[in-house]
Amino acid sequence: MKILLENFSDDQLQRYEGYRRSALNRTNVKRLVSQVLNQQCSQTMAFVVAGFSKVYVGEIIEKAREVMEEWNHTGAIRPEHLREAHRRYKTNRVTSSTLGRKL
Repeated sequence: MKILLENFSDDQLQRYEGYRRSALNRTNVKRLVSQVLNQQCSQTMAFVVAGFSKVYVGEIIEKAREVMEEWNHTGAIRPEHLREAHRRYKTNRVTSSTLGRKL
């Protein structure tokens, strides 16, 4: 991991540090999970869901950056980049989940 961090550009290192510092509010996650499941959610469950959610958001942001590069846009990520990233994520997920069934 140390070698990887040493080879990051300044922009990559700044994004990584922001990712490491970010966290979802577990109380809000617990409340949302409880509402969706219509039952109580433990702190452990909220912790796990928050972790997976953080990874999901990171993947969407990464795909949105790829979209920006493809479209030759610069600056901050805009809503259209996020929408396209989410569309590609869902398309890729559907394609990869049906791939195993076809074999």
